[in-house]
Formats: sequence, structure tokens, C-alpha cells
Amino acid sequence: MSDLPEKFVRTISGMFGAAGEKWLADLPAIVSNVASEWALTMHEPFPSLSYHYVAPCIRIDGVEAVLKIGFPGEELEFFSEVRALSLYDGEGTVRLFDVDNERFAMLLEKVSPGESLGRLCLEDDDRGVKIAAEILKKMIRNVPEDANFHLLENWINGFDRAEHTAFPQQAIERSRVFYQELSGKNEQKFLLHGDFHHENILSARRKPYLVIDPKGLVGGVGYDVAVFLNNHRNWLEGESDIDAKLASAVDNFVGLCGLTSEDIRKWAYLQMVLSAWWTFEENDERWLEELSKAEIWQV
Repeated sequence: MSDLPEKFVRTISGMFGAAGEKWLADLPAIVSNVASEWALTMHEPFPSLSYHYVAPCIRIDGVEAVLKIGFPGEELEFFSEVRALSLYDGEGTVRLFDVDNERFAMLLEKVSPGESLGRLCLEDDDRGVKIAAEILKKMIRNVPEDANFHLLENWINGFDRAEHTAFPQQAIERSRVFYQELSGKNEQKFLLHGDFHHENILSARRKPYLVIDPKGLVGGVGYDVAVFLNNHRNWLEGESDIDAKLASAVDNFVGLCGLTSEDIRKWAYLQMVLSAWWTFEENDERWLEELSKAEIWQV
């Protein structure tokens, strides 16, 4: 555990208690066993670990890869990502090389040079948004009937826990109304990334950019658009013409699965409120700042 990033240890211990601490203690042996079975030469894990152990490695054939291992209590999280990557099959996303279902391990294509789309957006935000819109368009997939993914509807239903809390009920009710309206416009549900933002879109050699870490979420495409736009607003922080740039960014996604500009803005408002609610649940005081950002969409 002493060799793991301190923030990663705190996160896993805080989320999973004694079970998380035991997993962290067992993690070196888990990594060693998986690496041995898959004939991997391991390197130090990435410094910014959050909820998963992620480390670069080299396969026996010399191909660079990434080993990703998750906490075994997060079955839906792990298997949703595995199924999503299998369905995408490298089209817009990294390739999935191998899976160990018992140890919650994935062997993934390594993305190099691996610079986030955010870097480009700081230099040319219009070009960056256009790239994101093209990638998202190619990633749209119908969902197999027997697939078991996260459901956006369940995430929205998480607002039920906000009753009798200090979180503004008006924002929640408004978000519910928007969700019912937007879901009714597009009855067909699609496989979504679920966390489609700049840091998950990386420069690559096989394609100009590839997407990592799909959550595997079923819902309206507008949700993925909203995640990107709300993160894009953060990348534009401090710029004097932010409203005009956001309006231009919205225009790049208009028409995707029939989305109008108003639809996209409502999705963005809803997603920002949902994000603020999750932050509230984590007892993080930044939820007020996040909630205030929902109003920039003027719906």
C-alpha cells in the first residue's frame, strides 16, 4: 500500500472500508499474478489513480498496453465497461485485449502520445469541439436486448434521495421535467460513454484521437453531449466570450439523433444539476458552485 498514490488509497479506503483496505493490501499480489499469466512487463502505475489501479505495461510481443484492475465489489462498473469496449471493438475507443473476470482486470490498448483533447481546446476550442462531435457520432450504438449496462434512468432516480435535504428542490424538479420531456422525444435508447469529457479523449497513433474509460450507460445521446459541454465550459473558464463559444459548441452537436439547440441546453442543465447532487452527496462544498453553473444554459 505504501507504494500506491496516497489519494488512491484514501479513496478506496473511504469508499469500501475494511474490504477496500484488504483489497489494497492484496493488490501487489493480484498485479503480479495477472502480469505473470498474461506475460506482461509492468511499469509504475499512473500517478493520478482514482477508483482503479491503472499501469502501463508491455506484452510479450512488444506491444504497449495498459493494465486496469478494479475493486471486486464494483461488478456493474467493471462488466459495463468490458461490454461497452467489446461492442465498440476499437471504433472510436481503445481496444480491449484481454479480461480476467475473477480479478476484475482488463488489458487495454495503450494510447500514445495520450494528450487530452483539452490541450487542443486551449489552443483551438472550435476544432476541439468538432473533433469530439465527430467521435461521438461514430460511437453511437444500439443496445443489444440482453445487455446489462448502467441505466441513465436509475441515475436520474437518484434525485429521490434529495428529498428533505438542503439541496434546492426546485432545481431537481426542473431537471425531472426536462428528463421526461427529452426522453419522450427520443424513445430509442443508445449505448453511451457516460463520462464523455476532454480528459477521456486522448491523442493516438491508430486514430487522431481515441476514447478511454467508457462507463457503459444506456440513455439519450444528449447526456453524453451534456457531459462534454459542461466540461468544456470549465476549460473556457475566464474567457470573455464564453457565452458565444458555448453557443458555437452547442451548434456542433445539433442534429445528432435529432437534437435541437434547446434540447442540448436542457440536457446540459440536467446533467450539471445531477453532477452537483452527486457532489452534495459526497459532502463536498463545491456543489453550490456546480449548481450555479447549470444556469449558464439559459433554459
